[in-house]
Amino acid sequence: MMPNRRHLLSGLTAAALLPFRALAQARPRKELLVFYYGWYGTKAHSGQDLHWLNPDTAHERIADAPNYPVGGPYDSLDPDVIAHQMAQIKAAGITGLIVSWWGQTDRTNDQLRRVLDAAGAQGLKVTAYVEQVASAEGVAEDTLYLYRTYGRHPAWLRLDNKPVIMYFDRLMQDIGLEGWQKARALIEKQVPNAISYIATANTLKEIKARKGAFDGLHIYSQQFEGAESRLIPALWRAKYYSDWVRAQKGAKVTTATILPGFDDRLQLDRKGKRPVIKREDGKPFRDLWNAAIAAKPDWILIVSFNEWHEASQIEPSTAFGTRELETCRQMSAKFLR
Repeated sequence: MMPNRRHLLSGLTAAALLPFRALAQARPRKELLVFYYGWYGTKAHSGQDLHWLNPDTAHERIADAPNYPVGGPYDSLDPDVIAHQMAQIKAAGITGLIVSWWGQTDRTNDQLRRVLDAAGAQGLKVTAYVEQVASAEGVAEDTLYLYRTYGRHPAWLRLDNKPVIMYFDRLMQDIGLEGWQKARALIEKQVPNAISYIATANTLKEIKARKGAFDGLHIYSQQFEGAESRLIPALWRAKYYSDWVRAQKGAKVTTATILPGFDDRLQLDRKGKRPVIKREDGKPFRDLWNAAIAAKPDWILIVSFNEWHEASQIEPSTAFGTRELETCRQMSAKFLR
C-alpha cells in the first residue's frame, strides 16, 4: 500500500531528527566537581602543622588564611576527617572531587588512596589534579603511574569510558604546549587511547591554543577575570560564561567554573595588588551558579572545597558556616536534573 503524505512527512521528520538526537545523547553525563586539597597536617596526627601557619586555636586564627574552619585545623590523612568531608560533599549534591596531587612520593598520593575509598563509599567520583611537573618525561611518568595505580578503581572519574586525569596550569607554564604534546606521545605509546586528558586554560586565547591537545579544558584562576565588582553585573556574568562554554565547542566535555570568594593577600609569596572577591552574604556565589547553569556546560567545577589559603573554600568556616554547602545543595538539584 502506498504511504500517504502524512506518513511520508512523519517519516522524513523522524529521519531528520536522528542526527540531532544522536548528538544530544553523545554529550557526557553532567558532573558537579569540586577542587579538593589534601595537604593539611597537624602535630597531633602527623607530628607537625602542615599548611596551617601558626594556628591559634584559642582565638580561632590561622596566620596565612582569612577564615577558620569549623572544628579547627585538621589532618588530611585522618580517616575520620576524610569520611566527614566526603559526607559533606555528598550531602551538597556534588558528584565528585578533583584532588590536588603533588607526585608519587608526596603525602597527597597517600591521601588520594584514602579519598578514593571514602568517596567511593559515598557514590562520589574522584580524579587527580597534577600540580607539579619538571619535564615532559616527568608528566608522562606521573600520568602513567596514576593510570596504572588508580585508573581501574570504581570511584575514578571517567569520560568517554576512560579514566580522567587533570592538569593544573603550571604544567603548561613549565613545559609548554610542545612539551605536553611530547608527554602525550610518550603516554599514548604505552597505553594508546586509554586516558581522557583535561587541562587548565584561563583565557579564551588559551582555549583556542590548547583545545586540540586535550579532551577538555577548564578555568581555575577565575579571580583574575572576575575580581571585585565585576562579578556583580548580570550582563558580565552571562557573557563570560556563554563565551567560555562556546569557545570549548568541539571538545569532548565543556566546563564552567564557579567560586564563592577569593582572597590570597595573606600569602607571603604573593606581592602587589591582589584580586579579591568578597562573599557579600553569598550572593555572588548564587549569581555565578545561575549564570553557569544558563550557559549549559557538561560539567560545573567549584573552586574549592578547602583551599583555605585563598579563601575560596565551601567547607564550613566560623565566618560563613554551612551557607555555601547549602547553596550547592540547592543549585546542584537545578543543574543535574
